Formats: sequence, C-alpha cells, structure tokens
Amino acid sequence: ACSMIEDEINAVFDRFDVSDVEIWWEERGHHEYPDKLRAVIQAEIDRAEEEGADIIMLAYGLCGNGAIGWHTKKAVLAMPAFDDCINMMLCPEERDRRNYEEPGNMYITRGWTRDRGALLTMLERYISRHGERRGRRAMALMFDSYRKVTVIDTGCFELEPICRYAEKCREEIGLEPCTVKGSNRVLEKLITGRWDKDILVKSPGDEVKDKDFEF
Repeated sequence: ACSMIEDEINAVFDRFDVSDVEIWWEERGHHEYPDKLRAVIQAEIDRAEEEGADIIMLAYGLCGNGAIGWHTKKAVLAMPAFDDCINMMLCPEERDRRNYEEPGNMYITRGWTRDRGALLTMLERYISRHGERRGRRAMALMFDSYRKVTVIDTGCFELEPICRYAEKCREEIGLEPCTVKGSNRVLEKLITGRWDKDILVKSPGDEVKDKDFEF
C-alpha cells in the first residue's frame, strides 16, 4: 500500500476483521516516477511470493502507467481498477465512467498534505531556493491552469485541519478551497475480498495492462 493513503487503508483495518492480511507500506511519492514505481512494486510482489503469499493485493491504480507489467508467478494479484487513487476516492456508489476529476481542480486528502509534493511544502521549497518573488512566480506558473483545491472527505481523517490547509492555499497560491464527499468503498472491497468490477484480478503470469483500466 502507498503510504499516501495510509488513513484510508487503516480505516479499513479498523472497521473490518482482516487479521489475516499483512500490510507492507511503500514510500509515498513513487507515483511521480512511474518506471521506479514499476520496479519497486514488482520487487515487492516477488518478495511476497517468495515468502509464500497466495494472494497479493496492491493498493495502487494505474499510476501514470507505473502498474503496467506487474505480474505474479503463482499468486493471485488484485488491485483497484482505477487510473489513480483520486478517481478511486471520487467514484460514487456505482461507477459509470472512467474519470471523476474536474479540470482545473487540485484534489487533496490528509495524506496529500504530508507529501513532499504538497502545495504549501512546494511553495516553501521554491521560496527557499529562489527567493520570495521568484518562488511565488514559479508556483503561479506551475498552477496557472488550476482554479480550485478540493479536499476529498473520505471520512478517514479529521476534516477541519485539512480544510484550513485548503484555505491557506487560497491565501498563498490563490486557489479556491472546496470540499467534496469521497468514498473508501473500493479499498474496503479490495482488502475484504469482496471483488467486483471495481477490482482488477490477475491470474499468475497475466501481466497488468493499460487496457485493463478502460471503462
């Protein structure tokens, strides 16, 4: 599981009896480098099989095509059939399309605010590196196509501090803060074994392909 969605994963373990499932946490930020993500997770898949796992569940989406090629030799492989975690969390009760993200909208959860690439962390880094004026100018150019920063309320973290973070993004970057109701049901289905069309299931030797995520 990507530690970016630690709150959501832990919420599943708190709600359901899944004592027979072991969590291996992976470093947040791998999604920024798809080739690295592909290699790191494949190595972990191989290690899990060497340790005797017969079912391996990956709390990842397609993640910029980083998932392409993942495979097992003997175990069943299961993962959310979504392009990324944002679309997974935004998906309503019944999935009816592929993309649920709105253009010009930067989505965050508590996990995103703790990432090295979080908005305010990036601003601080740019100012430290380039000075106040040039640092803010660099952020303005980078996020020129964005208009809003939207908190996805998955119900898995305290909402108020993250809403304050979004408000701070308005003050510092000029993005309008918003909140949208999210869902943790896909991860619940993955981890509890209630697999349906939202969950991609691969037999041993069958590689993950980009077309697996088409809808």
